[in-house]
Amino acid sequence: MAGSTAASSGLDWRSALAALLAAAGLSLMLLEPSLDGPIVSDDLLVFAGVPEVNALTPENVRAVLDPRGEPVQTTANWAPVHLLAHMLAIQAFGSPLENPRPHHVLNGLLHGANAVLLAALLAAYGVPWIAALLGGLLFLVHPANVETAAWIFQLKTLLAFSFGFGALFALRSRPALATLLFALALLCKPSASAVLAGAIVFEAQRRLTPGEPRRRTPWLFAWGALLLLYALPELVAFLNVGEFRQELAPGPRALQALAIAGRYVVLTLTGAGVSTFHQPLPPDSLLDPWLALGFVTLLGLGFLGVRALLRGHAAAGWLGIAAAAYLPVAQVFPFRYPMADRYLYFVLPGLIGAAAVTLAPWLRSALAAAEGRGLRAAPRAPLALGLAAAVLVAAWSVRFYERAGVWASPERVEADAARNYPDGIPGQVTLARRLVAQGDLDGAVDAVDRARARGHTNPAAFIQDPSLQPLLQHPRYLALMQDMTEKWLERARQVPPTVGVLMGIAQAELFLGRVEPALAAMVRAEEIASPEQREALQKMRTDFERAVRSAGPATP
Repeated sequence: MAGSTAASSGLDWRSALAALLAAAGLSLMLLEPSLDGPIVSDDLLVFAGVPEVNALTPENVRAVLDPRGEPVQTTANWAPVHLLAHMLAIQAFGSPLENPRPHHVLNGLLHGANAVLLAALLAAYGVPWIAALLGGLLFLVHPANVETAAWIFQLKTLLAFSFGFGALFALRSRPALATLLFALALLCKPSASAVLAGAIVFEAQRRLTPGEPRRRTPWLFAWGALLLLYALPELVAFLNVGEFRQELAPGPRALQALAIAGRYVVLTLTGAGVSTFHQPLPPDSLLDPWLALGFVTLLGLGFLGVRALLRGHAAAGWLGIAAAAYLPVAQVFPFRYPMADRYLYFVLPGLIGAAAVTLAPWLRSALAAAEGRGLRAAPRAPLALGLAAAVLVAAWSVRFYERAGVWASPERVEADAARNYPDGIPGQVTLARRLVAQGDLDGAVDAVDRARARGHTNPAAFIQDPSLQPLLQHPRYLALMQDMTEKWLERARQVPPTVGVLMGIAQAELFLGRVEPALAAMVRAEEIASPEQREALQKMRTDFERAVRSAGPATP
């Protein structure tokens, strides 16, 4: 490790503060098209599905901390620090349902701070400060990071990065603080576990010169213990709710994973291919170019990582971060949307760091020549590289600003996914709406069926969609919804019976015309409901009784 602080590579606190202010300002400028955008997609899970975040009370804090509580069932993750952060933000700014702008601004400020934190960490590991700042800038403006910065729900990713990379920065000088930061990072998002891989390699490679603290091996064992303690409730939550069960066979799934890796490398290097709700089709041939590119990429990065590790090169730790961040999203557990821009938020710093520390000796030599004999004496290659990086920053900044506009409304988010992946769930739902408007109900039912085949498992989203209401008179569509509801009930009965789950069961049973099981689920929900939940249950009971009296099914 070339230095223990950013200052050792030329950054004093004034420069760091200036960089922080500049990065925060640039982040907000680039995010401006999205800053007034309403909540979208999974935002609804938190701000409507988890009523506990709307009030800072001891009862709500306990509910959020409970690894088997209702917030875990709703969000499919045990991320109490994430939910507590939203709770505090709502106390400070009000609900994003009413005023989303300050919540978007908070995300933008954190994204800017994370870029500076990455730059400081690069400088601390021997990268010249100019190159470190450029690395942080490339991370800040990368188009793939728009999703994380513009989506309020992704506060968890931003905080996990802040705490996780803060833990790496503090490990050598303040290991107890670093351990606390690592724990907080895990309790925001499991992606933060990637920094443990980097920390292990960095510590193993650190030279113990006189005056250096001893290796932080015992503290890293503590990090590993924290990860194991966290993994069990998190894995249970994910397998119960988050996993996509309609998985591919092992062979096609492996091919899909390789092809997705190929898509990621293009997205990483060029910024092209960004999208909301990626859902590429599996490759239908071994000659698929994405498949070949993914195979070569993983093989090449694996070779470079092992080579760097055996040679004790500083790039090994950074590649370890990238690999550990990618492994959880590499489709070992299949996802409904197997690829996402936000999954690169922890991978990109690892790749940027590996490139930066590899080029660091060459860059230091060029900078020394420029300082000693003037800019004209500097080698041409570093100057050309710097110019190319500046052009890339400018191009990515324009693209970042354009992509921020996608997150200005839920309709734009869905339209972007439908445009990029017409065969995916949003694409087929959009097609179904268009066909209903054209009067082609048979074609619309076919599109709904294809959306189901791609992993859409929530019948309520179809039944409650105003554009699809005419389909409720179509026998094949009604049969499809009934079958989807039965399968939804099978999954719902396998998870802990929280109030939200029981309310969903009651609504689903009523849709299927089964009054007694619906009433039993509602009574059970009333027995375990908190005071905050009883109001919603009372309204549901009123609707339930009205539906029974009218002798017609309610919609789940």
